[in-house]
Parts: sequence; structure tokens; C-alpha cells
Amino acid sequence: MKPVRSETTRFGALKHRNFTILWIGLIVSNTGTWMQNVATGWLVLQITDSPLWLGLLGLSFAVPMIILPLVGGAVVDRINRIKLLYFTQTGAMLTALVLAILTWSGHINLPSILIASFISSALLAFDNPARQALLPDLVPHSDLLNAISLNSATYTGAALIGPGIAGALLGTLGAGMLFFLNAVSYLSVILALFFMKGVKTHGSGTIHDSIGRSMLAGLRYSIHNRLILILLSLSGLSAIFGRSYQNLLPIFSRDIWHGGPEGYGILLSASGAGALVGAFGLAYVRKISHKGAIMIVSGIIFSAIIILFAISPSFWMGTVLLFLGGVAITVFGTIISTFIQIEVADELRGRVMSLYSITLIGLPSLGALAIGSIAEYLGGIQGAPRAVLIGAMMMALVVVIFTPRFWNYDAQAKPRL
Repeated sequence: MKPVRSETTRFGALKHRNFTILWIGLIVSNTGTWMQNVATGWLVLQITDSPLWLGLLGLSFAVPMIILPLVGGAVVDRINRIKLLYFTQTGAMLTALVLAILTWSGHINLPSILIASFISSALLAFDNPARQALLPDLVPHSDLLNAISLNSATYTGAALIGPGIAGALLGTLGAGMLFFLNAVSYLSVILALFFMKGVKTHGSGTIHDSIGRSMLAGLRYSIHNRLILILLSLSGLSAIFGRSYQNLLPIFSRDIWHGGPEGYGILLSASGAGALVGAFGLAYVRKISHKGAIMIVSGIIFSAIIILFAISPSFWMGTVLLFLGGVAITVFGTIISTFIQIEVADELRGRVMSLYSITLIGLPSLGALAIGSIAEYLGGIQGAPRAVLIGAMMMALVVVIFTPRFWNYDAQAKPRL
């Protein structure tokens, strides 16, 4: 009996042992991360009562994720990626544990929350490029879109579970328990790394340049490769304008719709549920044509959904809209990531994917400062919906501008060497 070819198998990436165990570990770990995100956002709002400080919380996370990922990418391309992930995962676990201890002892305050956010982001600046660069070595090239789709579900899809649990536990067990549960959740990835076998842990080729020269080589490659530059620009601008609304969700729940911490958890869970549907939907389809057009349409749909969310009169309508938005933004981001993975040379993969990490994780947090400042200028708490509306309209404009470049584009998978 002939083996089933991966390109004709739904969820083909899950047939590969190393990918599957890491995928399961990341779902557990990211569920804990979302629980911690709920706790920190709610604590900052309770302490400051200001959308600007929610934006500054985003800034504390954004700065390392903008400055350090290119360094992380250069490191990823020259050292053992598995050992690097051991270090970053352990560091993140200890950071969450310190937050738990500070909370239980009554010493938690705004500076400690911002410092912990900064440290977690600095670790992620090395962790994320390592995981992104590892993906093509966990699955065959024909399963790469499938793997990227499922990989995106490990974070955004974990938002289906984590925020709901956090919203239910925050009022009864407190933020300290959420921080502790997040610390424990990192063990799932550490164990997954321990049980992985036969993974190529370095980029192809030997790098003789210094870290600085390696960083510049990755930057030059991304600038001179027109397709990668355009994809990174599209991802970055969309992140700043369209995906920064999440930092203001505590205001929507507490002050606009009066849903409390439980409502905040539900809003995040709705977005995560949509992301899970989008990720599994892409992974389920055996072959997708016209990827460029699908990417553009999904970006425009997401912008329209967030515009409607900003003017939504009710909590439950906003919840449904966030679910639909989660579907659309996952399709949009996954196709961008797939185009980049197919285009980039393997020996530069860590550095290029580190730039993508900046657009995916760092720039939305930077956008959170901008959207928080706009909300503060427009009236503080009551200015939040208008700030989100402005951001969504700007994202729609960005996607429309990029439409002619990608409408008829569909990357062809390159053979692996």
C-alpha cells in the first residue's frame, strides 16, 4: 500500500511527530500566556483608569520586539535553535513566576508589571524567530502552508480557552494564580523540545560573519528582495493600524458595555475562536489557489469588521464581530507568512522571519500606544471606540493600496534542496 502523499492529506502537518508534539505544547503554553495577558491588562486598567497606560503597557512589550528580533534572527541562524528555545522558555517561565510571587505578597505595582512585560518581550524576540525558522525543518515543503496555519492557531487559537478561563478565575482566585498557571504552562513546550528527535537545529551553510554583519546581511536581503519588502510592509502597516485594538478591549468590556473581567475574557475568547476557525479552515483545504486575492479580500473584510465593532451598540454584537475578525485576520496573516517562507533563502530564514516577528508582534503593541494616545486625546475612556474606528479605516486604506500588487499573485512552492 502506497503512503498518502502529504499534499493530498488534510492536516498533513500533524502527521509529522516533531511538529505535532511542539504544536500541542505551544497550545498549552499560549493558553497560559493569554491568561496572563488578561490579568496584566485588567490590573493596569484598575490601577490607572487610563487608556494611555494601557498603551504604555503595549509600548513596554513593543520596544524589545522592535529592536531585538533582528539580533535574535542573526543568533537563530548560527546557534542550536532547540537549545535557544530551552533558554527562552525557561526565562519566560521564571518571569511569570516572579509576577505571581509579587502579587501574592502584595508587592505588585505598575513598574513591576511593565518590567515583566519588557522582559517577556525580549525573550520572545529570540524565541519567535527560532520557532518560525524551525517550521520548514519539521514538515515537508508541501505541508508548509498547513503547518503555518496550524502554528498560528497555537497563539490566536489559544485565546479561545485562555481568556475565558482567566475571566472566570480573575475575580475569585486573583491575578497571582493566573501568573502562576502561566509559569506552569511553559513546561509543556520544554517537555516537547526534550522529546523531539532528528531535527536540524541550524541554518544551512556556515556563517563566518559577526552578529552585526549577519544582521545587516538579513536586512539588506529583505530590502533588496522586493517581494519580501512589500510583504513585510503590508504586515507591519496592517499591524499598527488594524491589530492594535486589543489593548483597549478592557475599556470596551468594563466601561462601554459593562461586562467586567468576565466580559473581557469573552471578547478575547471570541477573537481566538475565530482565529482557530481560520487556522483550521486553511489547514483543512488541500490546495488553495489565488492566494494573493484571498489575502487582500480577508484584509479588507477584517478592516470592515473592526469598523463595525467600534460602532457596535452591544456587547454580544461586538463579540460576534470579533469572532469573524479572528477568522479574517488569521487567513490574512497566514498567507503573508507563507509567501515569505517560500521566498526566503534557508540560510537567511531566521533573520527574515525575525523581521516578520516585528510586524506580527512588536508593531501591534507599538500601535497600541498610538491608539491609546488617540483615545486619551478624544476623551479618555469614551474616546476608545473612535480611536479603534480610525485605526481600522487606516488599515483598509493600506490593504487597498497593496491590492494591484497581489490580486493575481500566487506563490509557487520551491523545491527543497
